[in-house]
Amino acid sequence: MGEVIALTPVEHVGNDGIAKRQIVIQTNDGKYDNIQPFTLLKERAEKCSATVGSRVIVSWDYKGREWNGKYYADAVAWKVEIAGRSGSVQQPSQQPAPYSDNELDSDSVPY
Repeated sequence: MGEVIALTPVEHVGNDGIAKRQIVIQTNDGKYDNIQPFTLLKERAEKCSATVGSRVIVSWDYKGREWNGKYYADAVAWKVEIAGRSGSVQQPSQQPAPYSDNELDSDSVPY
């Protein structure tokens, strides 16, 4: 669980104009702060209801790919749950399936 410290505007990338945005959370283990950026794609980017300052739990997959001889990696969020004031978690109305490796076509800009 962490606190949202940044949420970029939705942008449309690649040949298909896939919606993409980044959510950045900060966690604290009591000794060190840790800043973790995650990428939201497609409808998850459009429908993310978190705001800066929200406490969230992010479910994500680590993705990597090669493009033009270079290697890229990204943490792709497939679910963002907003923690309530009492520490409970508000479940989204639908639980989406994780993205497959082939979600973006090969001509798209990598991550």
